[in-house]
Amino acid sequence: MDDDIPLRWLRAQRALDLRPVVGTGDPDAVFSVIQPTELTDPREFLQPRAVVLTVGVALTQETPPRSTDNEPDDDPFPAYVDHLAEAEVTAIGFGTGLFFPTLPESLVQAARRRGIAVFEVPRHTAFISILNTVTEERARRSRREQEGLVVAQEKLSAAAVHGGLEELLTVTARQLDAAVAVTDSDGRLHGSHDRTGRSAVTVAREQRASGANDSGGVWRITQRMTPQGSRFHLITMVAGHPFSPHDRSVIKHAAGLADILLQRPAYLRRSRTGLNSLALQLLLGLDGGNQSMGRVLDEASDGEGLVRPAVVAADRRADLDRAVTAADRAAAHAGRHLFVTDLPDTPLDAASALFLFRGTRAVDAIAAGFGDSASRVRIAVGEPVPWNSVTLERVQRLETAARTLTPGTHVGPYEAGTDWLDQPGVRSALDQRAAETIDRLTSAEDGLQATLATWLRSGCRVATTAESLGVHRHTVRSRLDRIASICEVDLDDPVVRAELLLVAVTRR
Repeated sequence: MDDDIPLRWLRAQRALDLRPVVGTGDPDAVFSVIQPTELTDPREFLQPRAVVLTVGVALTQETPPRSTDNEPDDDPFPAYVDHLAEAEVTAIGFGTGLFFPTLPESLVQAARRRGIAVFEVPRHTAFISILNTVTEERARRSRREQEGLVVAQEKLSAAAVHGGLEELLTVTARQLDAAVAVTDSDGRLHGSHDRTGRSAVTVAREQRASGANDSGGVWRITQRMTPQGSRFHLITMVAGHPFSPHDRSVIKHAAGLADILLQRPAYLRRSRTGLNSLALQLLLGLDGGNQSMGRVLDEASDGEGLVRPAVVAADRRADLDRAVTAADRAAAHAGRHLFVTDLPDTPLDAASALFLFRGTRAVDAIAAGFGDSASRVRIAVGEPVPWNSVTLERVQRLETAARTLTPGTHVGPYEAGTDWLDQPGVRSALDQRAAETIDRLTSAEDGLQATLATWLRSGCRVATTAESLGVHRHTVRSRLDRIASICEVDLDDPVVRAELLLVAVTRR
């Protein structure tokens, strides 16, 4: 009955100038079709819940002259209305002004007795205009239904992507005002969401096939998903109302999304098998190692096969973890996977990690991908290179460049200018100066090395250092006094600060 239109809507169309005479007694009465007919007995051609339009031309031929001696007339209208009632007609639209100047009273009385609505159709209202008006309304309702379905499907898809099976079932239940449950062919429950005091779990565990039924004012529908061998899943809905075609389309879409989510372990298993194969090839040194590595890293490359390495350094592990989470979210939004690995921690570095991005990604775009977490990390981005050119030496240069930055800043491959720090002579001088200063902190109390490194990298700002380390500013000042005493340096001297910064960022 979802294609039915309320009879009150038809009566409310002022342009048609329909004049209600008899109501059905049901304010929610509906009709399914408009059917003009001039047959005296059109039962075999009528659809249930039809609105019959007639001018009564055939009925005038069966109406004998009225008696003048008070004998009852052989009136055709009661029988005519009885025929329409047997065909489950909703209403009669009687056209006046052609064969009958007004509505026959016997028609009105018979319709009132059989619960059929009657409205007068004046001569200036053509039957075709009624048909056209109803056709346009059906088209409008169909468009609205399709638009509503698209909106519902978009909501379900978004829920599946961002919240998995649990969120998908929650949104589906809300959309349909029904309880939902997902089970497998063995009756195991994989997810459910109750709604309006109902639960679909018990019903779902009893189902083994698709189907729909209702009992005691409760409607149930089960949709079977794609089999996986002999195993399959089912989604079951339970509601206190019938499921419309719109509802069934939503259920079908939800079942498809749930099917994808439930089969995801199979895709993950194949991916894990590929990684296991790569690990064995690397372990055994087989010739196929580079080829397999290429298949794994191909997704990180651009169309030219180039990747862009980037090192992200943070003073605290939590800040790096937030950066990784933000980058993974950005990659997922773009439909890509994240390529990242931790770099070994050192006493002066809380955490750092290597990322691989497509070679076409700009430096600013890479930094933007870390979102708000970029304000608490340092990012050094290298030039685009083939994946097999990402060597440890290249990564260490990027790591050194990242350490020279202040939190919240980033540099590209042609901005850092730190290669000279790795020259043997420079490195020897820095190592010697480290032994005279920073290395003395190794045997001192915990926190001094991290405090010095964070303070130097933050531009020697006590408040920023305290916030990064999660300690009070007085604690930072006290530690700096201890560091100056142990290392025998003047931390107020800008030259000493610059020297210690270079020593700190090159410690591995």
